[in-house]
Amino acid sequence: MHEVDQNELRELEKLCTQEQPPSSTAACPLHVDCRGICNALAEGSFDKARAVYEKAVPFPELLTKICEAPCQEACVCAREGNGVFLRKLEEAAAVYGEPKKTGNFIRKKSKTAAIIGGGICGMTAALELGKKGYPVTLYEKGEGLGGHLRAHPKVTGEILNQMEARLSEYNVRLVMNREQTSPQELQKAYDAVMIAWGKEQSKETDDYYRCEISGIFRAGDALDRERDSWVQAMAEGKHCALSMDRYMQGVSVEAGREKEGVFETTLCVDRPVGAWQADSKQPDEEKLVKMHGDELLSKEEAREEAQRCWNCQCTRCTDACAFMRYYKSYPKKYLRTVYNNLSIAMGTHHANGMINTCNLCGQCSKVCPYGLDLGQVMQKAREVMVSKEKMPRSAFDFALEDMKFSNGDCYFASREKCRYVYFPGCQLSASAPEIVRSSYLDLKKRMDGEVGLVLGCCGIMAKWAGESGLYGEALSKLKDSFVQMGNPVIITACPTCYDTFTSEFTEQQVQGIWQVLECIGLPQTTTAFSEKRILHDACGARAHPEVRASIRRLAVTMGILVEEQVYKEEKAGCCGYGGLAQFSNPGVAADVTAQALEGKDCYLTYCINCRDRFAKAGADSVHILEVIYGSDPDGKRPWPRYSLRRKNRFRLQQELRREIWKEEVTAMEESRLYYSSELEDELEKRLILESDICQVIAQAEKEHNRIWDRESETFIAHQRVGHVTYWVYYREREDGYEILRTYSHRMQIKGET
Repeated sequence: MHEVDQNELRELEKLCTQEQPPSSTAACPLHVDCRGICNALAEGSFDKARAVYEKAVPFPELLTKICEAPCQEACVCAREGNGVFLRKLEEAAAVYGEPKKTGNFIRKKSKTAAIIGGGICGMTAALELGKKGYPVTLYEKGEGLGGHLRAHPKVTGEILNQMEARLSEYNVRLVMNREQTSPQELQKAYDAVMIAWGKEQSKETDDYYRCEISGIFRAGDALDRERDSWVQAMAEGKHCALSMDRYMQGVSVEAGREKEGVFETTLCVDRPVGAWQADSKQPDEEKLVKMHGDELLSKEEAREEAQRCWNCQCTRCTDACAFMRYYKSYPKKYLRTVYNNLSIAMGTHHANGMINTCNLCGQCSKVCPYGLDLGQVMQKAREVMVSKEKMPRSAFDFALEDMKFSNGDCYFASREKCRYVYFPGCQLSASAPEIVRSSYLDLKKRMDGEVGLVLGCCGIMAKWAGESGLYGEALSKLKDSFVQMGNPVIITACPTCYDTFTSEFTEQQVQGIWQVLECIGLPQTTTAFSEKRILHDACGARAHPEVRASIRRLAVTMGILVEEQVYKEEKAGCCGYGGLAQFSNPGVAADVTAQALEGKDCYLTYCINCRDRFAKAGADSVHILEVIYGSDPDGKRPWPRYSLRRKNRFRLQQELRREIWKEEVTAMEESRLYYSSELEDELEKRLILESDICQVIAQAEKEHNRIWDRESETFIAHQRVGHVTYWVYYREREDGYEILRTYSHRMQIKGET
């Protein structure tokens, strides 16, 4: 997405069909809001239902008697039997609901219109123009209005009188017993003329009911074709009146009318789950007889029939995504919000928080019937906002510093030429370093020793944060390492790294360790694991069916009884880690995790982030490599906190350097810290590491830059580390420090260098 690209925005908006009408409304020439009527009646609000009906239908009492009800056949409920009997519901709304008072002020128009023909089409056009404030003269060659309606068995004189009374509410003059055969003559006295009767007239008609002579319009019987239906005739009168109105105003007759009349909606509707509609039953034989007959439904019968409506909406993405539900909207509106946020030159970018909360996982593109990928839009929006320096770094600062640590002094690459290189990924090294060690030694032993090792981050943190420059630097560093190794085959244990390398290093072969183990076999130490586990597919494997298939085959080989989730394979939901949402909005990330768990326990994952997010939520979760290499086959290992994750990576590279490559390494300098479990939770919440605390204390002790609080007998020290200033309240102990309180902020203390 560029900074401002209206065309791209419109093309994306077209993919979201949430605002498209239900099939029943699209099948109605008048576009009656069938869903709105059903919702109102289901609540027992007949006044509201009538108001909804009158908004689209000029003569409600008439149409409820004679409408052919194309909406019922198109109703999605017809998939399971009978569509909702909407004409019967409209009749109930018209009878039991109070008419809406017409107290609105109507601005009178100076231009005038004439209509030839007092049938349903002409009367509708006269009423619509009258509502808009035009003086209208309706010419009818007969003694009364109605035309063909007068022969309809259900159209009584009372109904015709009601229609005539409705016309009298506006500036509509009726001229009866006057046959008009020359529209051109009328055109001398009127600004627009409509022919609604008279097949002997010229049959040439342009789009939008325009005749070959400017200012003359034709609809209804005058089109010299068989009448489609009564509702179609009424719709033609309404639409022709719109053309006349626009003509007399001197504006475009065509604009915005692409879906006027009957059309195929693109709204995708599934049977609702968990709502009252889902439990509704088809009408029994007795009710069906009444539905097909002329008898008026009682209020209770109308309410029950309305409750069969599925309340047609496309909710596939919002059902699947906790992020979308949190912000209470749908993709089309999110797209407009993102566009507006990018377009702000000055002022507050209120949508930054929403943009930074998306998991960028791409699930929406797979559940959407038209493939709209909102995550891709959010990713580009982050990049644009960062490039414009309108996106504060604070939301992802911790993650970026963590990536910097992984690819800084902690980064390690064996420099010898090799045929393969193992890249376990930064988060597996942080969470389960013993798995990295065991798997690497296993690969090295069973693949003729031609396996090198690279510890670090693939750079995805920077990409998710919208930091394109940092992402490019991370990829370049990795590429240089691989070149020095002779461009070996990359073996990764992380599905996100696999996805990154296959898309970024297209000339290099990439394999997952799961695929390698399928070829060389499982280690002899792997024991059978005859247990039922729910398999959660990683969002990093969304575009890689070969990865998902390999995992399932390995599970079968180990004896794991795999149970599939509701959202599985390419439709699997994010665990809450993707897009760095756990840093920008921990609450929403927790909701995403809860949805991924589906209220169940006992999970098998092949992404360590999924395993850890589930463990943090209290679920029994195990990574497939933990089963293969036996470090935590029962899934009881707790969520590793951020401080431990940092230590794990540092210690892992130290051990491997010292034990395998016989290098001399400098041990990590650590001070022993004591603090309560409550403070431990607070450190995790505030993203404060033990190493940050140690650095503040060490600097304060070295430079005596600390404050002694006599009352609490506590030292207070602060230091700016990177972009963050940390404050620590501590006491000295013989073997370390007791930490009483700590917090951080992102402002620089005045006078501090």
